[in-house]
Amino acid sequence: MAILKALLIGGVKDYGFEFAKDTLNKPWKTAMFKSAQTGEVFANELGFVGDSVADRKHHGGVKKAIFANSYENYAEWEKFLEFKNLPFGAMGENLTISGLDENSVCVGDIHQIGTLILRVTQPRKPCFKLSKRWLNEDMASEIFKTGRTGWYYEVLKAGSCKAGDEIRVVKAQNSLSIMQINRLFYAPNENLELMERFLALEVLPSTWHDDIKRRMDGVYDTSYMRNL
Repeated sequence: MAILKALLIGGVKDYGFEFAKDTLNKPWKTAMFKSAQTGEVFANELGFVGDSVADRKHHGGVKKAIFANSYENYAEWEKFLEFKNLPFGAMGENLTISGLDENSVCVGDIHQIGTLILRVTQPRKPCFKLSKRWLNEDMASEIFKTGRTGWYYEVLKAGSCKAGDEIRVVKAQNSLSIMQINRLFYAPNENLELMERFLALEVLPSTWHDDIKRRMDGVYDTSYMRNL
């Protein structure tokens, strides 16, 4: 049974220091540092009430309304970061979910949490701000390599949920999993057997098709993963 371990929201704040010599500590804005909520929180088509995103070009919007991450990833990130007892929301997620992960969640799956009905739309591309949050310049690249990205939801039916709620799989698409898409994104020429099913995904935004093509051609710019 999948359970919502934590529901988190946060506002945009400034971090870093103007005269920092280390690029990881240079000034930056983010809403990645989110606070766990104890009661029900309402979500509409743009996400949870009270939650914000700093970079609206790459995050947020109807197709990226809510970001979820698997609690089962936490042990691996603790090893990588050499950090014990990572707090909920460590990856900047709204939902920390136990019992589902990138291998079991497929694009197009429909989940119900409380009265909220959500559809999985896409993985989250690695974000350099996670490197800044954890003061590890290799963090985003490690997410890219491992495929432990988490996933985005769009809101099909507005509603409320809270920590401790069961995640019910209303409809399983049996399409490509989040991990399979991440494998294709990371090494497309080594995973060509996934391409036909990838191109048939109707829920996945078309920008992914362009990005996979650029990856195949060797012209995709990954500098944003280290744009510290």
